[in-house]
Amino acid sequence: MTFIVSGRNGPRWLLIGLLGMFAATAARAQVSEETAEQLMRLSGQWAQLDSSAKQMREGLVKGLQEGMTQAGTSANPDLLQRVQRAADGAFSVERLRSVTRRTLAENLRSSYLPDLLAWYRTPQAQRITQAEVDDSASPNDDIKARTQAGMALVQAAPQARQQLLARMVEVTRAPRAFADFIINMGVALPLTLARFDPQAKQVTEAELRDTLEQQRPQLTQAFEIIALAGFALVYQGVPDDLLAAYASFMASSAGEHYNDLGDKALEAAVLAAIAAMKP
Repeated sequence: MTFIVSGRNGPRWLLIGLLGMFAATAARAQVSEETAEQLMRLSGQWAQLDSSAKQMREGLVKGLQEGMTQAGTSANPDLLQRVQRAADGAFSVERLRSVTRRTLAENLRSSYLPDLLAWYRTPQAQRITQAEVDDSASPNDDIKARTQAGMALVQAAPQARQQLLARMVEVTRAPRAFADFIINMGVALPLTLARFDPQAKQVTEAELRDTLEQQRPQLTQAFEIIALAGFALVYQGVPDDLLAAYASFMASSAGEHYNDLGDKALEAAVLAAIAAMKP
């Protein structure tokens, strides 16, 4: 199709507008969803989302029950059942995978794709990925006990190993990502659950976010310990040289981009699931 560029305010501006539209569309489609899914499978995220879906469904109702107990309110069986049914439908692995895949496809910089595929196809990366998938599939509901077990491994490890684990916390920026996730969840979830209980105290999104943002420093500090302990458990069977290679990859431009985008994609998937919960 050919556009004629003429006049001061005529077709020339139409052409510029169309070019801008095409550029924006191209920016939204960095890679195909097939390629995004390939990366998700290679990196282990595809398998981990299966565990995440189950944990979110179970944790949501458990958290609601605990919240009622802490507030001195007796559990409402009907409310809990309705939330459980809504969570079962909203937090399907298919939904989480679909939103994650689409987010990755729209935002993954294609220039990083060769480096990402080259790393995740190596036997070393596959060994690390398997360790992460195995850990995500194991029951770990008790975060306090898990953190204590992980810190025991850290304290018993040689200094070089401790430094490697601390390096992993640094390059993955896990504490920041965890804090972002908890804050955004802490805003979205109460507003959604309020749909199920009209008699519950109504709060605004701004109020929730302000309260949680004030806790960000404490959250980040706590997650530094949780992440360090978690990495000690996840990678306890991974030798130092391989863990060092993984840390170097995660610190590279491609690794940093995919790590940050993966966190954002998971958060987008979980928030989409929360939004899909209907009374």
